Amino acid sequence: MEIPTIAELRSRVESLPPEDKERALNLLTELDIDLSKRNDNLTGTGVSGFIFENRFYKAESHKEIFLKVAEIILKKYPNERGKIFSVKGRKKVYFSRNFTDFRHNYELISGTDIYADINENAAQLNRRCQKILQVYGISPSSLTVIPSSY
Repeated sequence: MEIPTIAELRSRVESLPPEDKERALNLLTELDIDLSKRNDNLTGTGVSGFIFENRFYKAESHKEIFLKVAEIILKKYPNERGKIFSVKGRKKVYFSRNFTDFRHNYELISGTDIYADINENAAQLNRRCQKILQVYGISPSSLTVIPSSY
């Protein structure tokens, strides 16, 4: 039996019924398997908003999308706020209750006591959004960024 690629895993998870999808995403997160994918097409682009769970949210920047996604998830799962701290890099944290954990740009997530590192480009902020969703058992592909039209 061959080991599936991340793209194959992503496709298989997407085809599951909602309850099974949530369990699969949680299991993959526990196994430290990241289904997020980098979208380099976002770099250097403007945004007008994003769609998440069939709802449009207005946003003027990728940073605003990242912070709003974090806010939505933390409000939706108030008893599981601690999960967001598992979204981190190899050498740095992306979320903390202590702003001194960040060297550069950070911002308080609205309605919480949690700070987020916002010192990244559009593609990385989008990937962090996808990681947040996966950690909470939500398909990373459920987030769609809407580019601005010039």
